[in-house]
Amino acid sequence: MKGEQGIAGMKGEQGAVGVKGGREIRGIAGMKGRKGDKGEKGESAKANQASVVQQTNWKQCVWKTDSDTDNGKFKECAFNKLQSNLALRVSFQGNMRVQGVSYKCNRWYFKFNGNECSGPMTIEAVFYNNWPSGNPNLMHHRSFEGYCENIPQGAVRVELWVGKCSGNTLGDAYTGYNSVSRIMIEEVSRPQS
Repeated sequence: MKGEQGIAGMKGEQGAVGVKGGREIRGIAGMKGRKGDKGEKGESAKANQASVVQQTNWKQCVWKTDSDTDNGKFKECAFNKLQSNLALRVSFQGNMRVQGVSYKCNRWYFKFNGNECSGPMTIEAVFYNNWPSGNPNLMHHRSFEGYCENIPQGAVRVELWVGKCSGNTLGDAYTGYNSVSRIMIEEVSRPQS
């Protein structure tokens, strides 16, 4: 026969705090690894610059003849535009003059495949002459330039024209004279927004 269960005893006292453990012992450092193989020689900075230059698309048309055209096209330079999303930078350098007694004006300007630039505006230079007496014949070196956007990829006829200024009398224009004239064309990235 099984006896009755006894009464539960009282809770004992808390024991003493144990001793703090020691610091971990650091392991021994491993051996130094083997030196890696030497890498391949990289491209020089000069080689990188040369490759950038080769990607530039530009052209220069030069001549050393005079033109007494007062109104019309007098020079054309063919250019192959490689990308439609780029702009063209064009410039003219050479001697120019407008001759005539009193209130004469001529306008030099670029056309692209027969049309003036509309992106963003025309590329032009205006020379005005207002000599009340006499008829001076002053030749000066002049230059003008600008950027034209929205020109499609492919063959582009860059044309230099001269004509009458708006609201003025056409003068006796002259382009050139004893020196080299040039049209320079370069394909460049579009401007910032």
